[in-house]
Amino acid sequence: MIIDKIKDTLKIAMKESKKDKVLAIRNILEKIKKIEVDNQKELDENEIIKIINKYAKQLRESIAQFKAGNRLDLVEKEDKELKIVEEFLPQQLSKEKINQIVQDVIKELNAKNMSDMGMVMKKIMDITKGAADGKLISEAVRGYLK
Repeated sequence: MIIDKIKDTLKIAMKESKKDKVLAIRNILEKIKKIEVDNQKELDENEIIKIINKYAKQLRESIAQFKAGNRLDLVEKEDKELKIVEEFLPQQLSKEKINQIVQDVIKELNAKNMSDMGMVMKKIMDITKGAADGKLISEAVRGYLK
């Protein structure tokens, strides 16, 4: 289970005194715990992956903003944290694989234009389950739907 992997990695990082890794993993666990408390239930594997994916997306956005602001010290810090967070995400799909899934779903749903985009995106997001960035999927879908 992914939560066990996260906790085991935290223990190892603590023993090895890797402060950056400990901090990043604690951030992940804190986000998971907060949603569990808010919803008053234990989260399943997919819900945990969604939380980690959302956190990775926030880090990517921070990195972009720090680069724009020429804050390379913060870019480096956030980039290290992003690499740690990505360890817990499923292997990301290639652009070619994403394009193939998009084509298959569009054909399956008989989608013709941009008004079908929501339906196509929902189906693709269910299929990929965190293994592809929503932004990449959206760009691919827009490329095929006119």
